[in-house]
Amino acid sequence: MQTTIKTKNISLTDAMRLYMEEKIFKPVKKVFGDQHMPDMVLALEVGRSTRHHRKGSVWEAKATIQWNNELLRAETAGESFYEVVDLLEEEFMREIKNSKGKEYAQERRGARRAKKKATIANIAQFSHKGRTREEGV
Repeated sequence: MQTTIKTKNISLTDAMRLYMEEKIFKPVKKVFGDQHMPDMVLALEVGRSTRHHRKGSVWEAKATIQWNNELLRAETAGESFYEVVDLLEEEFMREIKNSKGKEYAQERRGARRAKKKATIANIAQFSHKGRTREEGV
């Protein structure tokens, strides 16, 4: 998996980098496993919206993951770096699980469609227990 961390109006410290790896990189690796890792691109952008403001939701974070023509994106804003990363983790995991749910639903829908179109010959159908009318009794 290729990862990119971009900062805006801040300098990234080692503690910040470790916190982002723990909160975002590890859960993404856990959810996707090794099957999608080689062709996956994960980009994070964290920073302050302006240098001028000191109070309010001045921190923002964005995460984008791209693989196999799919693109998932999450954005959050908050009052501190750690709050923004925590909110981003929740939002990003929600997006990933929603996407995986869509894949599963499409597979199930296709299987239902195939089953509906399949026909069974009259000879292959199961008969009822006991005697039938054709036996003559």
